[in-house]
Amino acid sequence: MGAISDNRIKFTKPNLRAIEKRINQGDFSKELYIYDADSHLAVRAKPHQSYAESVFCLYARIRPRGAAKSKMYKRQIMKVGDARNAEISLAHLRKRADSLFLEIQEGRDPKQLALEELAKQEAEKELVGAKRSLRDMIYGSPMESGEERMRDGFIAERRLSKRYQKEIRDKSKSLLFDLLDEPLYSLTPELVKTVYLNLVPKGQTQLNNAMRILRSIWNWAQSKYDDSGLFVRNPVSRAMKQLGININRTNRRSVRLDESEFGAYLRSVLNLRHHDHTSALRNGRDALLFMLFSGVRLMGTMTLRMADIDLERSQFTIIKKGGEEATLPLNTVTEAIVRNRQNHLPTDVEYLFPGVSCRGHYWDTKAVRKIVQEETGIAVTNHDLRRTYKTIGAELAINHILIDELCCHAREGVNAHYIHPSMSALRDASQRIADYIMESSGFNLIDELLQQW
Repeated sequence: MGAISDNRIKFTKPNLRAIEKRINQGDFSKELYIYDADSHLAVRAKPHQSYAESVFCLYARIRPRGAAKSKMYKRQIMKVGDARNAEISLAHLRKRADSLFLEIQEGRDPKQLALEELAKQEAEKELVGAKRSLRDMIYGSPMESGEERMRDGFIAERRLSKRYQKEIRDKSKSLLFDLLDEPLYSLTPELVKTVYLNLVPKGQTQLNNAMRILRSIWNWAQSKYDDSGLFVRNPVSRAMKQLGININRTNRRSVRLDESEFGAYLRSVLNLRHHDHTSALRNGRDALLFMLFSGVRLMGTMTLRMADIDLERSQFTIIKKGGEEATLPLNTVTEAIVRNRQNHLPTDVEYLFPGVSCRGHYWDTKAVRKIVQEETGIAVTNHDLRRTYKTIGAELAINHILIDELCCHAREGVNAHYIHPSMSALRDASQRIADYIMESSGFNLIDELLQQW
């Protein structure tokens, strides 16, 4: 059959006819999967079963997005006999198998999504979702298997960064453990105060952080189950008020790039390409520039997909901190960054800032920020770049509503309902900020960026 390995061959008509002959002759004494060398398609053969009764399927080890490890997935596509009767082409079967593989890899397993939808409907009927424990509110409702969880928890729905997810898990295990199995809606200020006072010896700073996390989870649940009537007043806020304790951060960071630092900082960022020619440093270079000239958060930048960039309209769409989408304008600098990367990256990459071997996305700029700091003495974080962008907007007397929209900051009150700036107004505001930074740097950033990949 022109075998590449014992059970992996290139599916061609002659090879499939040879497989059919072996199956019909009963050559297999146990269930066996025969894999296509050119796709994720496979044929499942069972003893005492004809070739027509065999199944075209996906049978592969896959690690879905965000999962810690991979596992085997078995998904039936259709019976061989049905495919033959319907005159389904081999190319079509391969496409279905490959598409199914990618959907599972991206966390969109049709089978699991269908199960989740069914479970969600049942939960809504009985209002069990609103009465879940703190543990289930954080991590999601357990599936029937008991091992997997639905994506209906705080972590999944808020699309949190890995760093914040780790912080939630750590604080849950160490400081919120006594509350995990309590129904979230039933938490009282008295219970929260008792837990807080018992844990003060472990360190008030970390305890305040845990209380902020609990407060955020409760606020999320209140919004999610607004019609349930179970979530009225946040017990954490009430408990801390009764104790006279302020759990909010009081030492907020105020660092930003100064006008006199733009030239040295931007030249150092551009020169990252001279340190070596790995994709990581190019990713870091362009990510720092993109954040500074767009005001977008780190994860919004890292997870920006090529498919969500519209160069014809000069705009792009990101996932905001709360999990919702936001469409923002491209200015001349961010558009130059996008076009430059599209011209040099493989055409099939998913993200603007792809990860190693173009799988997944780039994660952090820590290494490149360290290089820039050593060269210039300028120490700024990813969020300092965002703070710089918004501060310059204010210094240029740009309307604060436009700045909030560009930075995806929530607005409250009547303005949030009635005022919705146009994309052209947002683009003009963004361009003014970009022009100011470029003029302050003392050189043509776009020309130098495009000179060398």
